Amino acid sequence: MNGGCRSQTFRASNLRGDNLPFDDPTTWGDWSIAMATMEFAATGVGIHNVLIATDFSHHSAAVLSYALNLVGRYGAHAEVVYVLPIDEYALAGPEAVTAARDAARRDLLEFKDKLRSGRFFECDVDYRVSMLEGPIAESLLQWAHEKRIDLIVVGTHGRGGLGKVIPGSVAEKIFRRSHVPVLTVGPHIRRPIEVDGAHRILVPCDLTPRSHPGVQLACALAKENRAKLTLLHVIESFSKGMTSSSECARQAKDGLGRIVGRQGDGVDVVYQIEFGKISASILRTASEIGADLIVLGVRPSSGVLDRFMWPIAYELVCQAECPVLTVRGAPSIR
Repeated sequence: MNGGCRSQTFRASNLRGDNLPFDDPTTWGDWSIAMATMEFAATGVGIHNVLIATDFSHHSAAVLSYALNLVGRYGAHAEVVYVLPIDEYALAGPEAVTAARDAARRDLLEFKDKLRSGRFFECDVDYRVSMLEGPIAESLLQWAHEKRIDLIVVGTHGRGGLGKVIPGSVAEKIFRRSHVPVLTVGPHIRRPIEVDGAHRILVPCDLTPRSHPGVQLACALAKENRAKLTLLHVIESFSKGMTSSSECARQAKDGLGRIVGRQGDGVDVVYQIEFGKISASILRTASEIGADLIVLGVRPSSGVLDRFMWPIAYELVCQAECPVLTVRGAPSIR
C-alpha cells in the first residue's frame, strides 16, 4: 500500500468456486482461497473487490474517503452500498415505508453527485453505487458473497431516526459472520486515518492456533507497508506452575516468536507482554505505540449472546482510536 494512487498487482490464486455453498470461505475471493489453502504468506495481500458500507452520515463520509483511496491504491473495484432497513420502517405503517424510500432515493442521488465530483477520492476509482433493502448486516454479507468481495469496510455510526443503529452492533454482526477481513472504523478515531498505509500495526495474540491467520495477515500487511509490527499477548492471571511473572512473560514471548516464524522475515517485529485486563491492555498499548491499525482474530458468531460471551472484540471496535481489521474463522479473541 505504499506509493501514490496507481494500479498495483498482487499475486493471488484465481480459482473461483461458483457452485460452493454460501458458508464456504472459498466462494469469497482470492484472499479467502489463499487462506483456505494455507498459501497466504506466499501469495501476498490480494484486494480486487471492496465493499464499502455507507449511511450518508458525516462519519461514513470520512470512512468512504479513506476506503475509496485504498481501492485506488490497489487498483481494485469498489461496491459502495447503502442498506435501507425497511423492516424498521414497516412497523410504523405503509406511509412510513414510502417516505423512507423517497428520502433514501433523494439522499442516494445527492450522494452520487458528490461521488462524481471526486470529493471523496484523489485518483481514478472504479466504483458502483447500490441501494439495498433489508436487515443491514445480512444484506451486506449477501451482497459481498454475490460480488466476490475481498474486503468489507464499515463505520459504526448509523444515521438518525428509525435507521439509527447502536455503534458497533451492526459491525459486530458483520465481522463475526464474514469470511473475508472486515475493516471497521469506530467513533473514537482521534487522528486522521492514514491514507498512505499503516505504519504501526498492533496484533493481539492469545498463543492458540486460532490466532495464526490474524498474525499471518498482519505480517503480510507489515511487509507491504514496511510497517512496525507489535505482537501483544496479555496475561490476566498466572498459570499453575509459573514461579514468577518474568518466567511467564518469557514463555509467552517464545510462543509469539514460534507463531510468527518465517512469516516475520524482513518485518520489524516487537514482542510485547502485558499483565492485566485484556481489552484495557490492548487499547492502552495501541495508544502508547500510536497504532495505525489493529489486526484481530475474532470468533464466528454464535447468535445473540456474542457480546456477552466474547465481549473483547466488540469493545475494541467501539473504543479503538484507530481502525480495526478483523479476521473471522480465527477465534482468538473472545
